[in-house]
Amino acid sequence: MPKIMRLAAFALLATVSVAVVTPSAAQAETDPPGASCATYTVPVKLSATDTTTYNLVGRLCVVATDIQRGARTVELLVPGITYDRLYFNSTYQPSTYSYVFAATGRGYSTFAIDRLGTGMSDHPAPNLLTTQSHAYVVGQLVQKLRAGAIGTRAFSTVVGVGHSYGAGILQYLAGTATDTTTVPNYLVLNSFLTATYSPSVSLFANSLWSTKEDPIWSKANLPDGYITTIPGTRDDLFFHLSGSNSTLVSQDESSKSTATTAERASVGAARNPAVLAAVKVPVLIVAGQYDALYCNEASGLSCANSAAVFTREKPNWGIRACMSAYAVANAGHSFAFHTTAADAYTYTNNWVDSYTFTGTKNSDGCVV
Repeated sequence: MPKIMRLAAFALLATVSVAVVTPSAAQAETDPPGASCATYTVPVKLSATDTTTYNLVGRLCVVATDIQRGARTVELLVPGITYDRLYFNSTYQPSTYSYVFAATGRGYSTFAIDRLGTGMSDHPAPNLLTTQSHAYVVGQLVQKLRAGAIGTRAFSTVVGVGHSYGAGILQYLAGTATDTTTVPNYLVLNSFLTATYSPSVSLFANSLWSTKEDPIWSKANLPDGYITTIPGTRDDLFFHLSGSNSTLVSQDESSKSTATTAERASVGAARNPAVLAAVKVPVLIVAGQYDALYCNEASGLSCANSAAVFTREKPNWGIRACMSAYAVANAGHSFAFHTTAADAYTYTNNWVDSYTFTGTKNSDGCVV
């Protein structure tokens, strides 16, 4: 959705704990051919004891004609900090850069969400939006997708696909949930590794400011605690410029979303070694070769190729995580906006194929 339309919607908001944004018919979202797509507003709560219902908005694209894939499997797409669901569905050359197009083109259904606090979803008080509360929300979505409560199709298999912080949310959910019905069957964790490159993480921290100060977001009048990136800081953090599309780099700045200080403060919980060790569903980790937040050859944090990422991450995971890894060549943190994005999408859906119907699994549930 063009930012000016988002701001027009936000202008209607009162300064209360929940900011309700009504979906706009003018939303600039392109749907893939061969899929039936609709936007859904899903009621969710932030915790088991929460008495407030919040509305989360997502777009479901169903490929019911593929009996082996989309008729029974949905990929739940969870965006990262300062992104909304359009990270997964670029409106610029979507046949090249949109993950939604790639997944549905392969035959899988997708449900791309605006996390609470972003996009068209409700904006609760920012202190309520933590890794823990987001994980609780995503767990409800998993249950609803399996029950047919989002749209009319009940999916037997849910694949959680997260980018950056969205991957951290899925990781935390899978490693802490006491109710296994809330956990996706499989996880694709994009741009979220265990060890970070400290200088770039510090740079990222210094790139954030209040939405009240931001030329794009100040008119939204969001409460203190909502943050976004300072203009001109995203290029070095999220892109490997020689491998990115210049149009998408520009659009990334103008269409940036928001985050909260509580999300930033709680993200470390997803990297707790006990959380990773407790994950018992197969995991694919995908990282850009030049992800500034995680990769630095001189510091021993190599993402040079898939083997390097695998070597880094494998010791952190248990046997039943069946961990696999893929490095996206010549790409940065937001690899969806790089020219090699399609390679990552193909690898990801080959991996999903292998776990959902083509592969042979051992006693630990790992494809062999």
